[in-house]
Amino acid sequence: MTRARALAFLVLTAALLAAWPAQAQEEGNTADRVRIAWPRYAGTLTPYTYEVGYPLMTLVYDTLLWRGEGRSTNRESLGGLGEPWLARQIRYSEAGERVTVRLREGARWHDGRLLTARDVKFSYDYFAERYQARFTPQLEAIQSTEVVDDLTVAFNLEHPSPAFEEQPLSDVPILPRHLWEGLGRGETPQGLPVGSGPYRLVESTPGERYLFRANEEYFLGRPRVATLELPFNSDFEETLRELINRDIDMIPATLPQGTQEDVTGPSFETKRGFLYSGTALAFNMREAPFDSAPARQAVSLALDLTRITQLAAGSDERTFAADRGYVHPNSGVTGETPLYRFDLERATAMFDELDLAPITVLAPDNDPVRRQAGNQVVLALTRAGADAELRVVPPDELAAAVGEGGATPTFEAAIVGTPELASYSPEYLRAIFGSDERMAPLNYFGYRSEEFDRLAARVARETNPRERSQLIRSELRLLARDLPVAPLFYPEGAFVTRPSIYQGWQYVDGSGILDKRSFLPREVSTEGPGPNAAPIDPASGSGGGIGVLGLVALGMLGIVVVVIVAGAVRRARAT
Repeated sequence: MTRARALAFLVLTAALLAAWPAQAQEEGNTADRVRIAWPRYAGTLTPYTYEVGYPLMTLVYDTLLWRGEGRSTNRESLGGLGEPWLARQIRYSEAGERVTVRLREGARWHDGRLLTARDVKFSYDYFAERYQARFTPQLEAIQSTEVVDDLTVAFNLEHPSPAFEEQPLSDVPILPRHLWEGLGRGETPQGLPVGSGPYRLVESTPGERYLFRANEEYFLGRPRVATLELPFNSDFEETLRELINRDIDMIPATLPQGTQEDVTGPSFETKRGFLYSGTALAFNMREAPFDSAPARQAVSLALDLTRITQLAAGSDERTFAADRGYVHPNSGVTGETPLYRFDLERATAMFDELDLAPITVLAPDNDPVRRQAGNQVVLALTRAGADAELRVVPPDELAAAVGEGGATPTFEAAIVGTPELASYSPEYLRAIFGSDERMAPLNYFGYRSEEFDRLAARVARETNPRERSQLIRSELRLLARDLPVAPLFYPEGAFVTRPSIYQGWQYVDGSGILDKRSFLPREVSTEGPGPNAAPIDPASGSGGGIGVLGLVALGMLGIVVVVIVAGAVRRARAT
C-alpha cells in the first residue's frame, strides 16, 4: 500500500470511528410506530376537550416550561423547578411581582405559522376569561400580561407567587391565537387540534383509537418515533394479554407486583421509579354517614395503611403508605411524624357506638391496584365491626358518582386517585380542598373549612421556603384531622415496554414514562445539563454527542496528523 493510500485509509477510519458513537446511540431509540394502550376515548385533546388525557394533550401542545424536578438549565434565573421549553429564559423583578419570559426562536404551529409572544399573552388571557377547571385556578396571581416584543412576554402579578413556575408556567398549554381568537363560548377550532408540540393528532375515533404523527419540524428536534398509535381498551386483563401477544408495545399504567411476573424475560423491560399519583379513600361529607366527623374518624382508625399498601401495591422500596399526608413523601414538605394512625380497638368501639348503616365503597373495575385497595378497605372495616361492601364499577360510572364533570355526587365512599400535581406543587391542594368552587374544581367531597382557606391563601403568597413548608404541613395536619379523604398509598411506578420495538423511554420521577421527553432527542431528556449550564440553544441541533469513543477516534485522528507532519519535517530535513 502506498504512503498516500495508507494515509487516506487512516483518516477515513478515524472519521468513521468519530461518527460511530452518535449512530450507535440511535440504535433502539427510534421506531416507525409504537402502540400504546389507552383505557378509553378522552375527547379531541384540545385544552377544553380532553378528559383523562392530559399526557396526550401535551404531545400536541407545549408549555413555557416543562416539569423536570429541578433539572432547569439555569437555576439562577429559573428557580430550578422546570426545564425551559417554549421559554428560553425567565427573569423576575426584585420584588417578584413582574415575570419576564423570553421565548425561543423558531417554534412554529403545526400549520407552519411562527409562535410568538402574542400567542402566549392570548392563551393566558383566554384561560383567565374562559373557565377551564385545571388551568384557570392557576392564574389567580396574574394581574395582567403584556407583549414586550415578538419573543418576549411579561406577567404582572398581584403578589409574588412562589409556585408560578410549577403552575402555571409548567402546566398551562399555549394556544394558537390565529385559530382560537373570535370563537364563541364553548366553541373550539374546527377539525383536529393544532398545537406546537412534537406530535400532531391525525385520527381521533371514539371506540377505536388515537393516531399521532411526528412533527418533523419540531423546534427541539425531530421526534424519535414516527407514529404513535393508541388503541382503546378498558379491560386491564385483556390489555395485558395484548402486550404479551405483541399487539401493543407499552401499557401507561403501573402494574401490580403479581402481574409483573407475567411479563418478565428478554421480550419485556420494566421501567421503575417514584409515582406521585396515589390512591385514597374519599368521603362524601354532604350526607350520612360521612357528614359525621366521628364516622370518618372511625373508618380512618380502622385502616392499617402498611397492610393495605403491601397487599394492594406491594412492598417495593419506592412504594409508600400515605401516613404522612396527602402528598408524596418525596415532595419535601411532609414531616416525619405520621398523621394517620391505625387503632383497631378504638375503631371497633366507635363503630359499635355509632351503629352505622351498611357502608358502600366504590372502586374502578379497570384498575387492579385500586380495585384491590377497595377490597382491603372493606376487609379492614369488617374486621373493625362495620357492615361494608365493595362495589366495583366502570371508571365512567365512578367518575359520575363522585361528581366529576358537574355531575351530582351520589357516592358514600370511593377509591380515587390523588393528582400528581399536588405533590409537584402542594399549592394545588387549594384546587382539591378549597371552599371556592371556581378555585377548587376537584373538591368532590363537600369539604368546607375557613381555616384551610386561610392557610391556602397564605401558601400562595409566602416566598420564604421554610415558612411555606410549615404552612403546607399545617394544611396536611388539618386535612388529617377533618378527613375529607383518607390517603392510602403511593405505589411504585412499574411500566412495562417491549424493547425490541423501542428503547428510548425516559422515566420521569413522579409521572412515569408517558412523557414527550421519551420521544425527543437526548438534549431534552430528564437528565438535563448541570445547574450552571447556559439556557438551551435551539440552533445547537438535535444529534447526540460524540461520546467517549468519539473522543478516542478524534485522538487517533490527531495522532495520524502528528505522524504525517513529523514525516514531512524529516523528509524536508533530508533534502
